[in-house]
Amino acid sequence: GTHVAGIAAAATNNGVGVAGVGYNSSLLNVKVLNDQGSGYYSWIAKGIIWAADNGAKVINMSLGGSLKSSTLENAVNYAWAKGVVLACAAGNNGNPSPLYPAKYSNCIAVAATDASDRKASFSSYSNKWVDVAAPGVDIFSTFPNHPYAIGKSPNYDYGSGTSMSTPHVAGLAALVWSTSFGTSSQKVRER
Repeated sequence: GTHVAGIAAAATNNGVGVAGVGYNSSLLNVKVLNDQGSGYYSWIAKGIIWAADNGAKVINMSLGGSLKSSTLENAVNYAWAKGVVLACAAGNNGNPSPLYPAKYSNCIAVAATDASDRKASFSSYSNKWVDVAAPGVDIFSTFPNHPYAIGKSPNYDYGSGTSMSTPHVAGLAALVWSTSFGTSSQKVRER
């Protein structure tokens, strides 16, 4: 979560660490999974609804599962109806199998590219449900400043995955909201 948050919205132009894509964006921290990174679709759905009800203009979901869920899809549709742009990781299975919530029509499904702007080897892909691709290999960003479960360096380190690609899109959506194109979630998504 810390790594993803830094990619989307780390403070910029301060000479420290990294700069997030969403210049001058603010974050709502909504924990929807347990400390091991797993949970239920109902937890994610509650987080989506909470964020939509508490002023989020963009929701980043660097998570997903292989099964459909009407509870999750209803939450996505609820947020979209409230004017929220939803960016969702396409998955790291290296195949076209769908990941949810990314496959839902009101989500922007994000695949990963490498430093040569090619599809990352691990990235899920599909011309039927994946919408865009963004950098997702060896992305330098923030990490917790204390020991934590995945064992990366404290403060800053590299990470790879469509979970890293998705906050690039979420941060960019936040930037678009701040322009003359930011008149609706549909206009932001189109841009």
